[in-house]
Amino acid sequence: MPQVSVVVPVYNAEKYISETLMSIAGQTFGDFDVHVVDDCSTDGSAAIIQQFCTQDDRFHYHRSATNFGGPAGPRNLGVERSSGDYIAFCDADDLWAPHKLELQVSVASENGVDVVSGITRDFPDGKTPEAFEKPQGRIPLSTITHGRLLLKSWIALSSVLVRRSSLVAVGPFNTARSHIAVEDYDMWLRLTERGARVLRVGVPLVHYRKVPTSISAKKFTQIRKALNVIGEDYARRGKAVIYVFLRPVHLALYLGTSAYMRGLRREL
Repeated sequence: MPQVSVVVPVYNAEKYISETLMSIAGQTFGDFDVHVVDDCSTDGSAAIIQQFCTQDDRFHYHRSATNFGGPAGPRNLGVERSSGDYIAFCDADDLWAPHKLELQVSVASENGVDVVSGITRDFPDGKTPEAFEKPQGRIPLSTITHGRLLLKSWIALSSVLVRRSSLVAVGPFNTARSHIAVEDYDMWLRLTERGARVLRVGVPLVHYRKVPTSISAKKFTQIRKALNVIGEDYARRGKAVIYVFLRPVHLALYLGTSAYMRGLRREL
């Protein structure tokens, strides 16, 4: 069994998937395998992935029986097919720094936490992102609490390394259409609600490709969905009535932090 299993959901990503898989294959940490889940792509994605698998036996191709309509289903399938002690996720158009897994496995092992995330930097589609230098010396770390997550999702999915036992304990990603593009936010809230410990590595580890047609590019729809996910969190804790009055406050906080992080800093 590998120490880390990487799950990559794919749907019609022939333009990007090879570069993404190469960034995973080039990790300085070697004890991992990769489960690429094709959600019934109709372009050339399958051929590219299968060719990659023949060249590197750490990579495994899976194809869903039917299209899930969003990345949550393929991620759940990838988790089911994997066996690593830790699960890492990477979207089909994002890129990892070569030292990502090495750094995060070290942080997770030394601190005994359930989730390790990192900084994700935006780059425009069609441009080559600037390489991230491997940090030397003390690594800056910060704690992501459940309360902090209620302000905004500070955990970028492609930057996550999560302990398998913790992930399985809270159940799968929500595959409902209402949760598309926020299913990961819902997962982090459920994890921290159950007491999962999250550390954020304060150095950039992931290049997030800004693609105008991506699901998360529809910002106002995504914010509305995020507020609904926050409302579900309040309801699980028996505070649904309180959220009726707090929703405008959460909207203002979410908009403000999103504008600062994505608009000014261009990172998460």
